[in-house]
Amino acid sequence: MVSARGDESLSLAALITAEQVPELRHAVTAAAAAGLPDEELKDFVLAVHELTTNAVRHGGGSGQLALRRLGDQLTCQVSDHGPGMTGQVPALPDPTRPGRRGLRLAQHLTAGLVLDNTPTGLSATVTAALPKGKAR
Repeated sequence: MVSARGDESLSLAALITAEQVPELRHAVTAAAAAGLPDEELKDFVLAVHELTTNAVRHGGGSGQLALRRLGDQLTCQVSDHGPGMTGQVPALPDPTRPGRRGLRLAQHLTAGLVLDNTPTGLSATVTAALPKGKAR
């Protein structure tokens, strides 16, 4: 379920399931479009998409998404119920091996990626800087 909120601190909250991934991509695009220019928007949405698909594939099949505007920052936190990770973003795999690049891509496309192991799984947060005049 996707719900948009009008308050400044939380723009979008949603449950992540395999069935919700396409709808979430559209919802994140709509919510972030008011603050990010076109290229940054595309990068941010792709990064969030990678995190949501990781939650489904590697994090127990479901999770939670929270998109927030805080001052001059746009953040999206994706939390799942998987086993977590050791260390930070994994090294790139052999170029002939498919997959295993989502976290690295999310890190590269945004102003930052933070991974936190929690008692219930993994929390991955990406951040984008809002242009001057777009922050609320």
